[in-house]
Amino acid sequence: MAIAAAAEADNRVHRWPLTPRITRWLRTKGAAARREGFDADRAALGVEVERDARGHLVMTAVDGPESARVDDAWVLWIHGGGFCWGSARDGTGLRLAAGLGRPVVSVEYPLAPEARFPVAIDVCLEAYLAGVAERGPRVLLGGVSAGANLALGVLQRLRAMRAAGDGPPLPLGVVALTPFGDLAGEGDSYRVNEGRDAWIRWRGQQERFARAYAGGADLRDPLVSPVHADWTGGALPPAILTTGTRDLFLSDTARIHTAWREAGGEADLVLAEGLWHSYLSDARLPESAALTARLLDWCEGVLGRE
Repeated sequence: MAIAAAAEADNRVHRWPLTPRITRWLRTKGAAARREGFDADRAALGVEVERDARGHLVMTAVDGPESARVDDAWVLWIHGGGFCWGSARDGTGLRLAAGLGRPVVSVEYPLAPEARFPVAIDVCLEAYLAGVAERGPRVLLGGVSAGANLALGVLQRLRAMRAAGDGPPLPLGVVALTPFGDLAGEGDSYRVNEGRDAWIRWRGQQERFARAYAGGADLRDPLVSPVHADWTGGALPPAILTTGTRDLFLSDTARIHTAWREAGGEADLVLAEGLWHSYLSDARLPESAALTARLLDWCEGVLGRE
């Protein structure tokens, strides 16, 4: 099944984003079909959605488990798409809402190239702080690909605020699915998995997303590229990171996982044989179903801690 799915995938160099105008037009291609697919999945999973006061999408399971209905835990989720693509209508966030039975606030952050670093991190941090004030401090923070980058950026900002004495609570746990963590493209997998990842390439593709998002910022700034973040010097929440042996961002995941563990943090690493970037998005794959179950178990374990 994985071989068949890889054969259907398209990792050709598409050479966008180009200009803000062309990028906006490209986002409209297939938008209606994507929305219809999300709505069909939402209905099948029994999840209701609504916009909050800040425009973020709140996903709530209609018939969650009884334990979840009396629990005040919630999830702040950040979608992927190379900082330039995608929306809060994210399938992984939808499955988390259905499986955990807790509200998932999916952030609708401004996209590049119209909005460059650090605008998206600022919006995600504001959503976290507002959510804690309104929903309480029992929150899981997570994201996929570029969204995982932004989630790790939010965590860095939170730790800096706590170190300065103005300390909002840290999340109970962090979910980082195949993080786009090295916008300079220096990791080994950017070379050895170039053309082998079923969905994405670096040259002429992801490198363009990176530049469109970073603008004039240093690509090695830890808030731009969390592979360079310093996780020492304070408490770290438990984390789970996922990738595959054919993931273009395999090196990013491995480097962040290693740095997390060296800083004394607890971190699980899920590595799928032969799988590519964000394979969780393809619900046909048995590996996708297995990873979803693993994520739900991990999240429940973190939420069950005192």
